[in-house]
Amino acid sequence: MIKAVFFDIDGTLISFKAHTINSQTLKALYSAKQNGVKLFIATGRHKLETYRFNGFKFEGHVTMNGQYCFNQEKVIYKNPIDKLSVQSVISIAQKSGEAYMFFEENNVYLNKKNIYVEKVLEDINVTNIQIEDLSSFSDKEIFQIVSFVNVEKEDEVKKQLPSCEVTRWHPLFMDINPKGGNKKLGIQKMLEYYSISPDEIMTIGDGENDISMLELAQYSVAMGNASDEVKSHAKYITSSVDQDGVIQALKHYQII
Repeated sequence: MIKAVFFDIDGTLISFKAHTINSQTLKALYSAKQNGVKLFIATGRHKLETYRFNGFKFEGHVTMNGQYCFNQEKVIYKNPIDKLSVQSVISIAQKSGEAYMFFEENNVYLNKKNIYVEKVLEDINVTNIQIEDLSSFSDKEIFQIVSFVNVEKEDEVKKQLPSCEVTRWHPLFMDINPKGGNKKLGIQKMLEYYSISPDEIMTIGDGENDISMLELAQYSVAMGNASDEVKSHAKYITSSVDQDGVIQALKHYQII
């Protein structure tokens, strides 16, 4: 029996085209909730960017790829990047001149904007960003860093960050988190809190950063718009985000 479902946001609950949840998917969430299933968000986004569901209240949120997890009552788990790795990223950014985004507990910062940053912010509809100099980030508690580098430069950055986990769910940027820190770990912390087993959950997503949670769950779903790599880690492939893939998955596993 499925007791909980963990949803990715971008490309899963929300289309990159519409930037909002459609009415039929929202209706399906309410139906699942009424059937007694606990519904959670599991996203790479900051907590400030998770409230896009027309007032629908999720049981809890796994944010920043598992580094900051909370429900309506408390923070359940948080896992910041170590200071040495943060300083390494700052040095990389200073040398390369690339744009980097830093996620603090209650704020999101950018060191600069360029055409790639503007495109990404438009694609994922993010607005709560402050611009600050790179030097200011070394003393902050940072949970996630977004590197606006393309796929060709990815390996070069990864080699310089051996204590970090780097994943990509957009062609123009990648997420940097603590080594071993991912959606799987964040969800495990949530499951411990709620006394739910991985055998009793469904996870659904479309990006590289969703692979860890697909591997965790007994019932794992990849969106039709996911890459072949992501799909290879799922037990069920649903339709795309623009073809009501979430609804199809919830019906497949008889949640609604």
